[in-house]
Amino acid sequence: MATATKKIRAAKPVGRGAREPDQPTSLEFLVQQDNAGGYHWEIVAGDGASLAKSVGFASHDDAERAARWVHDEAGRARFEARRSGEQPPVAA
Repeated sequence: MATATKKIRAAKPVGRGAREPDQPTSLEFLVQQDNAGGYHWEIVAGDGASLAKSVGFASHDDAERAARWVHDEAGRARFEARRSGEQPPVAA
């Protein structure tokens, strides 16, 4: 069975310094159907490298909804660079 792929693109720039939608992007969210009939989303770099892949979803709509949520919320995510085994800081 062939794998179906649908690219998800932002309708408008996301976050500060975002590119215009008509300019080439360095990352894409793809929603794909696997050989078992399930769906997942994947973040792919401009060079084709897979950067992240979701768990499976029962429908294309569910996978697309999750991909859009990750896309929209990523700009607000806190970034903490920690080494393996290092505990997060305790809030005071």
